[in-house]
Amino acid sequence: MVRSFTLFELIISIVISMLFFMGVLVVVSKIYKRDYIMIKSYEFESESEIILSKVSNYLYYRIPLSVIGYNPVTKNYKYIGEINNNSYPVLEWIGEFFDAKKELNLSGFIDLYASKKPIIKAINFNADFINEILKNKYQTDKNLTSFCAIVFAGSFDRGEEWILNDYNNSFGWHGGGSEAIFEIKDYSCSGGDCNLSLKNPKNRIYEKFYLVDSAYAIARAGDLNKSLLVNCPGLLDVDDNTLLLFYNYRPWKGESFCADFNGDGNVSILGRDVKAFRVRSVGGHLEIKITLFSSKGDINLTISKQKVVF
Repeated sequence: MVRSFTLFELIISIVISMLFFMGVLVVVSKIYKRDYIMIKSYEFESESEIILSKVSNYLYYRIPLSVIGYNPVTKNYKYIGEINNNSYPVLEWIGEFFDAKKELNLSGFIDLYASKKPIIKAINFNADFINEILKNKYQTDKNLTSFCAIVFAGSFDRGEEWILNDYNNSFGWHGGGSEAIFEIKDYSCSGGDCNLSLKNPKNRIYEKFYLVDSAYAIARAGDLNKSLLVNCPGLLDVDDNTLLLFYNYRPWKGESFCADFNGDGNVSILGRDVKAFRVRSVGGHLEIKITLFSSKGDINLTISKQKVVF
């Protein structure tokens, strides 16, 4: 005779099997969570380092006094050294044309004795080389009179100190004046040096200058007017936590970045999953802080890093 299970034994077997499978599911779930956290943490560590490295490389060639925080909603902006809150989510600055500073093609100095406003004599200024770099960088046939301008270094290589007392008339930010920037009207070269004819030079000239070719802006897409992002060429698949770099626009010509009203220029993606991006000025240096965030089910992963740019 074959003995069959009683109802009680069957129920006990089912309960034991369910408990076993529940235990297996718990173990598998914990293993999955652990692996996800480990893999995502490694990705975030690597991505945050890459983003901070890119940002710091761009900011290293900033004109120090040109760095601002900008609020695209209120249209207000402030010099970065005067900001102590998070009301200015867009970071902007004017960048030195470092691409052309190779060998003796752009020394960044003038002969003060041979210069008299509005014409300055730039030493070791290879206009042909500079124009070729501009052509390759911006895919244009225009020369440095269309893309470049000069900012004098002032006494401490930061720019002219009067700027802080009249910031709305300094670099042309968002409709302001641009008296700290000298546009190049024309140029003539001989023997490696060039005479640069400047437009409306109102302030002092110094021996050292920066040749600038573009302004830059960094912001999370969620901190911008997303309806204006359609004005940025080639920008696809963007969510609020996408960190963007804007370039190829010139405030001293009345331009702004392409995700601003009446904006211009280009954009590229610096990183994704960026929950927060903050920059503050500390003793003349810039402290960058970035936070990456990811959420999947009941798993929330956050990594923050910071870096100082001198």
